[in-house]
Amino acid sequence: MIRFENLARRFEEVKKDYLHGFEIISKNDKVVNGQFVAEAEEQLKSLSGKKYAALMNSGSHAISIALLSHIEKGAEIIIPNYSCPPSLSSVVMAGYTPRFVEINKYGSIDGHQIESHITPNTKAILATGLYGDTHDHDAVKRICDNNRLVYINDASQSQFALHNGINSLSLGDVVCLSFAENKPLSTLGTFGAVLTDSEEKYNTIRALRNNGKPSRMEKFAMAGYNSKADEYKAVQLLASIKHFDKWQARRKDIAKEYDAAFGKAGIEVRPSPKYSDYNTHKYAIFVSNKFQMYEKLLEAGVETARHYVDNFSNLDWTPDTQEIFPVTEQYIQQSLSIPLNAHMHDREVQKVIESVVNNYVAPLQQ
Repeated sequence: MIRFENLARRFEEVKKDYLHGFEIISKNDKVVNGQFVAEAEEQLKSLSGKKYAALMNSGSHAISIALLSHIEKGAEIIIPNYSCPPSLSSVVMAGYTPRFVEINKYGSIDGHQIESHITPNTKAILATGLYGDTHDHDAVKRICDNNRLVYINDASQSQFALHNGINSLSLGDVVCLSFAENKPLSTLGTFGAVLTDSEEKYNTIRALRNNGKPSRMEKFAMAGYNSKADEYKAVQLLASIKHFDKWQARRKDIAKEYDAAFGKAGIEVRPSPKYSDYNTHKYAIFVSNKFQMYEKLLEAGVETARHYVDNFSNLDWTPDTQEIFPVTEQYIQQSLSIPLNAHMHDREVQKVIESVVNNYVAPLQQ
């Protein structure tokens, strides 16, 4: 079976880094907010250009804490109607009301449709760069500036993509990140971070991630989350940063092979916008029915991923809207992610190509 992520092979590359780090953690007798957390936060500041970085236990917490550190509860937050589940659930769980905006053909929030959804209670835009591309930063920033909205950049999937040559991690008032087995900076299990240039907001973020107390001896400032930064996860993050360039080079080579083969075969691939330098987080093809194609490729020995399957506006617990979201429905039914991990062998890449070509059913024209 050709695995979608290939965690076993990845582990062989990082195992030495992991075990060495875990040994030091044991000797230090400190499992949270120790030397590795400090080092990882410094690395993120250096990589992003942001002044402050706070690690926490998940990307979901990162979104909720970013919101709570900037906006009073009860406000409306504009989010894409199609995204990974935390884009919605983190907003709702933190006490905000989501307002849904359709995505564009690239899979990210459509900057041309945002302004028509702004109300007097709208206080922020949560813009998510999906599939390894940045969202339309110029449009989001202009709208936020003109309407005095907080610009929250969820760069969990777009980390290290470039927007017109600018690092995605430097965009927005506050940046949210997640690290997991399927993220550009991979870890075994979930992890997250918030990046900001504001010392005031950073201090609030530190309190919110630690039950409302930034540290044991500091003042109890507010209620907060149990999202302390774990040393063992920071070790994993540092290992991924160490190997990142090598992994990215391999993923880009595979993506180029896919582009050439699928272009020749007439297979529709998710397009990448001109303003974004794609980071190869996901490689998605459009098929007639991604659920059927998933099963066909599984039978052929290729594991794929069905990102994503929810129209947020249709859920029975989200705000009612009469709006129709055709691009969302297209992605739900047709967008299938195929293996693009740095640990694939050349023969496996060719097998993926052959399996896709042999089983491909083109989507109907919209």
